[in-house]
Amino acid sequence: MALNEKTIISINSTIVYVIAFLLTTIIHELAHAISGFYLGSSPVLHHNFVEHLTSQNQPTNHLVIEAMAGPLISLLQGIIAGFVFIKIKNGGIVRLFTLWFSVLGLVNFFGYLMTGPIFQKGDIGKVFKLLELNLPTQILIAVFGAVILVFVAYKLTIPFLGFSYDQKSLSTQVERERFSFKIIILPWLAGSVAITFLYLPVIAVVSIIYPFTSGMIFIFPWKNARRVENLKPALNTEIGKISFTLTALLIVLILVFKLALEPGIAF
Repeated sequence: MALNEKTIISINSTIVYVIAFLLTTIIHELAHAISGFYLGSSPVLHHNFVEHLTSQNQPTNHLVIEAMAGPLISLLQGIIAGFVFIKIKNGGIVRLFTLWFSVLGLVNFFGYLMTGPIFQKGDIGKVFKLLELNLPTQILIAVFGAVILVFVAYKLTIPFLGFSYDQKSLSTQVERERFSFKIIILPWLAGSVAITFLYLPVIAVVSIIYPFTSGMIFIFPWKNARRVENLKPALNTEIGKISFTLTALLIVLILVFKLALEPGIAF
């Protein structure tokens, strides 16, 4: 039985989500590894963490820089990809990728800020501990991260709805929410399951729960779709068609992630 276009849109968005998530992880960890290399920590880059072999001999400021490198590169990723998304007009899968890539970069950075006081082994949590920040300051930074995340989440409604090329999907509150579910929520849920398996073996519990918990903000743009009106359908119908190129890219990235990065690359 042939797949309908809305199902294909969900599949394509899920594949794009997983690709963007894995690339975000690789870039994030690469930033830790490169900073560690220049600061003399003898880093080994793995699929979702970096092992610093000589970090016990480093001064505090070096440890702070290494910990902050990952979140900061994610923030930069989110900003640059966001600008690229705005510049691309009537794009299909490429534009959808830049949107997910931007969102995941921003979620990575502000999510770390939000969870810093709770997860002391996370990047920002390490920085809080190294700098000996008092709890009120940590909570203030966490609240700031949470507020920005919610703001970003609500701003995602229109960009994702903008991929619908069917006027019917934009015509009523129910239809808009249904389309948002297919292009945002299903990719997040299905993608998180796939990413969790790719993240194995378990190094830190937070790395396993992160793929799912980090996407909980996507509930906001999904539900907010009911309130958005007067949208015009997209002109590009590419996301409603099966993309073998996209699937091939995902397979290649998974192979790199598991076969090259999981065993580790020494710097």
